[in-house]
Amino acid sequence: MKRNWLYLLLALSLLVNVGVLAGAWFQAWRADGASELTFFGMGHEHIPDYLNLDHSQRERWHATEQSFVKSLNDAGREIQTHRERLVREIFSAQPDASDIERERASIFALQEAQQRSIIAQLLKESEMLSAKQRAALAGLLLKHYPQNTADDR
Repeated sequence: MKRNWLYLLLALSLLVNVGVLAGAWFQAWRADGASELTFFGMGHEHIPDYLNLDHSQRERWHATEQSFVKSLNDAGREIQTHRERLVREIFSAQPDASDIERERASIFALQEAQQRSIIAQLLKESEMLSAKQRAALAGLLLKHYPQNTADDR
């Protein structure tokens, strides 16, 4: 019995460390772009205007963005499904450590794939931007995290 409680505490800790941010992000995402407003001060559809993209850049931006946003939404729904399964298993009458671990691992793998997708998208966007536009986009992404900038070191 003590071992089950250990697994339960481990799973709860992992849920807090891994799932809370994802859960908050997905709740905000469901709120019709509220997370975008929080992170960027604007919806993603306004970023090309903010960056002053020319016609060619806008076409490339929108071509890559459409499938990217869809894949992020799909992954978000899948992560949410695993997160709900994880919570249900943790609070079930007889939590199964292997089921908890399987759901945790699924969430981790999906989040890792999502991070790689975001990095790949940012690299694609960076290639089509001028130096000034790249600096503006980087500034927008770092806007709420000034303590993490190289200028503070």
